[in-house]
Amino acid sequence: MAKSTMQVKLTAVQERDISSSVLSDEGSDSGSGDSSCDDDDSCIERQPPVRSAFIVMTCVIGGYTLIGPLQHDLKHELHIQDTGLVGSYFTQSVALVQWGKTFTSLAQNVLLGCIPIVTRVYVSMGLMFVGVLIPPLFIFTLGSKWLGWIPLSYGLIGLSLGVFECTFLSVISPLGPKTKSWAIMGFPAAFGIVNIVGGSLVAAFEMPVAWTFWYIVACQPVAVMLFRRFAPDEQNKVDGRSYKQAGLRQSLRDWRSWLLRIIPFVLVNILSHFVMESVLPAVFNTFNAKEVMLLGPTDTRIRMKKTWFLVVLFVFIAAADMSSRRIGYCFRFDTTAKNYAGLLFVLSCNVFGLNLSSFGIGALTWFAVGIAIFGSGFNYAVCSKYIDQRVPRKHNLAAYSLWMCVGYLGAIAGAVLVDVVRGWFCSEGVQEYQCTPGSHH
Repeated sequence: MAKSTMQVKLTAVQERDISSSVLSDEGSDSGSGDSSCDDDDSCIERQPPVRSAFIVMTCVIGGYTLIGPLQHDLKHELHIQDTGLVGSYFTQSVALVQWGKTFTSLAQNVLLGCIPIVTRVYVSMGLMFVGVLIPPLFIFTLGSKWLGWIPLSYGLIGLSLGVFECTFLSVISPLGPKTKSWAIMGFPAAFGIVNIVGGSLVAAFEMPVAWTFWYIVACQPVAVMLFRRFAPDEQNKVDGRSYKQAGLRQSLRDWRSWLLRIIPFVLVNILSHFVMESVLPAVFNTFNAKEVMLLGPTDTRIRMKKTWFLVVLFVFIAAADMSSRRIGYCFRFDTTAKNYAGLLFVLSCNVFGLNLSSFGIGALTWFAVGIAIFGSGFNYAVCSKYIDQRVPRKHNLAAYSLWMCVGYLGAIAGAVLVDVVRGWFCSEGVQEYQCTPGSHH
């Protein structure tokens, strides 16, 4: 009797699973983007972490590090000063990263609409490979001084990032929040490896900076190979369940179910990106002499070689950025009030860090930038977690695209206004060890 009852229950469970599978496949065929997990989020919450997503993110975002101290090394290789017409051309060329990110983060849903989102990840990786290959090959190895390489390289990197960030985060959403928390930590890890490890090798052993550029190039094929190991198929299926995304037109028609609720997160993202993309380049161009006075521009008692100053700066940045993204995923944020409190904390860190950086004191700048970056990393965790939990899963890609696209407007403003922010930091004028007009090493 017990055995018979067990068989009946088992048959019922099997029929329910078959029914769910059929419904999932039907949803995929109809293009609705619905999945059987939409009513059972526990199937995603229980997913074990795919830690190799961290390495993929680290490798690809390595190309983004060209906007950091590496852009100053590139400028030095081309004998370009921090001020003047050519210096301004270089700054605006680097800003193409932000323009490219902004354009493709949303436009990819139209321009690449006929391409599965998993394939788009590979497309973005290809663009990144070409973009990061240009400086070490043509400028450092072949010795070309043609300034056209700069907008071409940074433009391709921007186009790649705009596609990659949205699609990669959307593609790995079915792998669960544990995987997502590992993936978003790859962003600061990329900057940490290049600017801390690479910077230390350059400072301590006089390693040619071109080797750092070649390291970034070598990382791109690694990212492709690792992504192939855990990527869903072209229909974006994981374990037989369909997570197909709705088209942009369908998401816009259904805007009431997701658009309004992410507006506060989009607005905070604008300021967060502005701070991140303006403060760091402004700091690089402020402390641009061979040495940095840690207690102020006129206090020469404690000084540090600029290369080591930047290494310590990126230790603060990496620690703040990685910890904030991990900490952000530790909070539940299960109510609207808690999410808004998280956004308020982000704003506080960004504003306070930005203002503290304006004092132009070397040692204080480490803490100031760390605070600002902690806010930006926390913002990434709060927003990505909210989109995965509160936005209908079929509109996941549209929500990420809009959140990033509008947020990148702040990044564009930050990149374009780097010289203005630098002028704010250098309000006391040119100093012997700070705010000098030339590009120094």
